[in-house]
Amino acid sequence: MDESLRHRLRKLGVVKGLAGLKVGPNPDRGRRPESTGQPGWAPRPESGTPSQSVLPGAEKSVDEGVFWLDLRHYDRAYTHGRYALSGLDDVPETALDLLGVPDLGDRPAFLDTETTGLAGGAGTLAFLVGVGIWTGEGFDLHFIFMRDPDEEPAALAYLTEILSGATGLVTFNGRGFDVPLLETRYVMNRMPPTPLALPHLDLLTVARRLWRDHLPSRRLGELERHILDVMRTEQDLDSALIPWMYRQYLATGDVQDMVRVLYHNEIDVLSLASLLVHAARMVEMPAEMALASAEWAGIGRVYDRAGRENEAFQAWQVALSGEIDELDADCAVRLWREMGFRFKRRKAWPEALAIWDTWIDRLPGDVAPLVEKAKYYEWTARDLGEALACTEVARARAAAHPKGMRRFGILGELEHREERLKRKLARTEASAGGD
Repeated sequence: MDESLRHRLRKLGVVKGLAGLKVGPNPDRGRRPESTGQPGWAPRPESGTPSQSVLPGAEKSVDEGVFWLDLRHYDRAYTHGRYALSGLDDVPETALDLLGVPDLGDRPAFLDTETTGLAGGAGTLAFLVGVGIWTGEGFDLHFIFMRDPDEEPAALAYLTEILSGATGLVTFNGRGFDVPLLETRYVMNRMPPTPLALPHLDLLTVARRLWRDHLPSRRLGELERHILDVMRTEQDLDSALIPWMYRQYLATGDVQDMVRVLYHNEIDVLSLASLLVHAARMVEMPAEMALASAEWAGIGRVYDRAGRENEAFQAWQVALSGEIDELDADCAVRLWREMGFRFKRRKAWPEALAIWDTWIDRLPGDVAPLVEKAKYYEWTARDLGEALACTEVARARAAAHPKGMRRFGILGELEHREERLKRKLARTEASAGGD
């Protein structure tokens, strides 16, 4: 590192950590964690225990320098939450195509970073990169840890080596954060970011499609609790604290809290594997899973995005049927509006009318489906009497809405439509009488 840059870092309170850390052999190295659903970290040491004994792994040397590496292997039967890792073998290409990636190959990499900040940019470091590689024989999880910013070139070189053998990439918000951040770090170290140019599936995008109407938050921790049945231990920590903890580590050299960061990252990476298995099963065989109505709405959204409109409609009909549970009114309105619009665009009028009638019956305060029916009867069926009747019912519903500008605007539009229809109907009757 340039001496002037080193001086500026010192002024900011950033000093070298344990670059010369000496530890004994790691007793857990090479041990396969038992399939309990929880990883095999040693407990946090009691006060007075030397911090050197806490951090698993050993110093790793590459041509670009040294960094800290901990490598763990999980066999196929290892269970994380609801799923064994062997479920990765059963993810079909058809499901991947629905989820947004053509193929992940037989050696997908599951990647998550811990950084010095959440804003990104040139000043943010990915001081820990967790990369899990599915080999078919098991899951190899590499923790690439920078004890000091000087170790970044070596850490990135090792990441390149790991990803060069991968056939796909799975992240959670990787498109928006992890991958752009790592690309920036590669460029700033005058290294090509080509290892990241893999078929990429961002599971945050998938989660937003599948569970937007089912869960109030699609954060990975919420998905673990409500979807995957993953329970984190007290060793875990709030991700917002991680940048501060790393700064403390750089200032003091105490690695005790870093093991909690490693644990947090480990669970994140393993949850990516379980989440992929679950999402693939949802879109491939939804009828065989006990899904909520709102999840069926999400499946329809996935099908629709993939261009499979008929299957999307079938999923949305299941969601709206009320046979599983009652769908949230806002979600139901979105589905009725979308399906009605699609049928209207196709000129499939019986199907569109059926959607609007269901909407009218289920939500007796809504005006929109009555307006759609009025438009149909006025311009397509040429039945002005029915159009006027629908408009009058809509106006009565709008009059019962709470007072405000929205009610005022809706009533104004409906009164204008009603007067126009009455004039047209009067002209039509007069013309018929003259004949």
